[in-house]
Amino acid sequence: MNNANVAGHRQSATDPTAQVFLAYAVEDGGHTPGDAIAGPGGAEVVEALRQLLTQAQITYRQCPYPWPADADPEALISRAAEACDNYVLVLSPYTLADVFCLQGLLFALSLNKRIVPVLIETISAHHLPEPLQTLETIDLRNRSLPLAQTDGGRHLLQTLHHAADYHDAHTQLLVRALQWERQQRHPDLLLQGDELAQYQRWLVQANGRSHHRPIQLQILYIAESARHRSSQGNAVALGMSWIKRWL
Repeated sequence: MNNANVAGHRQSATDPTAQVFLAYAVEDGGHTPGDAIAGPGGAEVVEALRQLLTQAQITYRQCPYPWPADADPEALISRAAEACDNYVLVLSPYTLADVFCLQGLLFALSLNKRIVPVLIETISAHHLPEPLQTLETIDLRNRSLPLAQTDGGRHLLQTLHHAADYHDAHTQLLVRALQWERQQRHPDLLLQGDELAQYQRWLVQANGRSHHRPIQLQILYIAESARHRSSQGNAVALGMSWIKRWL
């Protein structure tokens, strides 16, 4: 299980993905799981969220607080968000002033990730960032613990389990496409065989959705993989025709 901080992780084909990126303001979290810091109940709820995800065997990543001295928080959050199926944003008044939570939210939205806002402190709706105003918010203000026995906790798990295979495929394809892009679109990183066929079928399904559709890079990656396969097939056919002519 990959319940890990984002610090020290670099995106590659061998890096594990996770189902959740758990984003919260530093005032609402602890330095490490189980080590809560002072706050208006936020740390208790964040720790309960960690326990809920762990007990449900849902893998997650989270921010390392405090940030390591040599860390690039924006880059680390971006890479972690890329590799997660769901961006779970813990909402409190502190979140609205946390630049990294909001940057991560905008980045996750740009990748068409599923955004799951969870409310732990009362916030006026008009204070929410515009992208969140149209999303369903899961209410975790009830301090009853464990979360698994609350309506909010059950609602969160149901949301994360819904269409989980689709969102997993979205993430896996995105990670592959980004690696291809960052390696100057090397042909060795293209999809092949059954894997290409699988993602071509997924793309048909994805294009019929109204939310969490593929981004342009994913579409291009599949198209270029298919074109490369076709060109290889044509080259083989041409070579066979030349062999037959000389036999």
